[in-house]
Amino acid sequence: MKPDESIDVPVGVVPQPPKKGSTSEEFKLLGITVLIRPTVKDGKTRFVLDYRVKGKRKLVWRSTLAEARASAKNAIEKISEGQEEVLNLKSGDAYAYIRARDALVKSGKIEKGIDGVVIEYCEADGLLQGKASVLEACRFWAKKNDINLPHVSVAEAVKEFKLQSATDGKSKVRLKEIHTVGDSFAKAFKTEIQNLEPKMISDYLTGLTVAERTRRNYRNIIGYFNRWLVLRGYLAKGTDLLDGVQKYSARLQGEITTYTVDEMRRMIAAADKRIRPMIVIGGFAGLRHAEIQRLEWEDIDLKDGFIEVKAHKAKTKTRRIVPIKANLKAFLEPIAKASGKVITVVNTSKKLLKTAANTVDKENKIAALEWKHNALRHTYISARVAECADVSRVADEAGNSPQIIRTNYLKRMRPTAAAEWFAIMPVESTPAAK
Repeated sequence: MKPDESIDVPVGVVPQPPKKGSTSEEFKLLGITVLIRPTVKDGKTRFVLDYRVKGKRKLVWRSTLAEARASAKNAIEKISEGQEEVLNLKSGDAYAYIRARDALVKSGKIEKGIDGVVIEYCEADGLLQGKASVLEACRFWAKKNDINLPHVSVAEAVKEFKLQSATDGKSKVRLKEIHTVGDSFAKAFKTEIQNLEPKMISDYLTGLTVAERTRRNYRNIIGYFNRWLVLRGYLAKGTDLLDGVQKYSARLQGEITTYTVDEMRRMIAAADKRIRPMIVIGGFAGLRHAEIQRLEWEDIDLKDGFIEVKAHKAKTKTRRIVPIKANLKAFLEPIAKASGKVITVVNTSKKLLKTAANTVDKENKIAALEWKHNALRHTYISARVAECADVSRVADEAGNSPQIIRTNYLKRMRPTAAAEWFAIMPVESTPAAK
């Protein structure tokens, strides 16, 4: 043993001085003795550990004195802890075990045993499926989440979101949706933004007592709110609160509602002059509810016979031209203005529901009509296809793909029925209900 070599042994393990004339070392603790004996093999000096495990003698060879002393220390620790089976590992396995144990001790933060760490590593590696190493995935996650998110409540964020939407110039219809969904969302979640999880959103949407279409609208607004939260720095980049959350359709497949000629006449007769343009434009030009609300008189060319739906007013953000039928022209000419909004009613949905209710005829025992969402647009598209027999042309006019027209809007109609629909004309004696 070189005089400047230190002996690294566990507390209580005292190396015994070699016997006179011997170069061997002895380590003893609690009756456990490990002898390190230098020997020459193949012209090289090696060191043999000599000790007993469960009554059996064990000899372990090491290349250097430092390795031998480390092995002696480990042997005494394992025997004293009742882990003698570890000492029966082959040399390579024993080194692997020691390195793994030392790494755990060095971390000082991992409370799991070696087996627990290995199991967790294997599960993580399985999830990655070879796309990246566990270490790469951990570094990416740490970099992505290396931010201090502000502590903002859902209610505070919703309030700011509503104000920002108004500042951005969102339409009245859009702002109303944002306020409705935002207020409901803030009431449902009395917590901070960073505590929200997809399952919470899923349970919230499932618990709403609304129609499927409305639930879909709620989900869309929440998705918009999610993107705003990320841009605002209230959520980490890449956060998707709708991850795995069920998607809802705007309408059940096959639910295509229309009005008959008689029902349309009754609806027009019951409508007052402020809401009647919305009914006739929807029924005889097929514009969407929101598009009609954004429509201005400058967009309607009665002389050349078309309505221009500008890109920023269209749902699809694409400009389109819609022909004005002769009967629609007859309804619009008497009330046309040089400029301004075509529809000045603030709450059009409420007014349309009232119009439908006004179709009741108690004297003749005729029940009121039901206001059917999108039925005017459905009827127009069905009549227009029956009239011109060109789905692609009608799809272009309606701002949809031919496939969507076929699956979501088109209800087969005879050409004679279409002719009757577009023959509905204004009646001078039509009352203007107040």
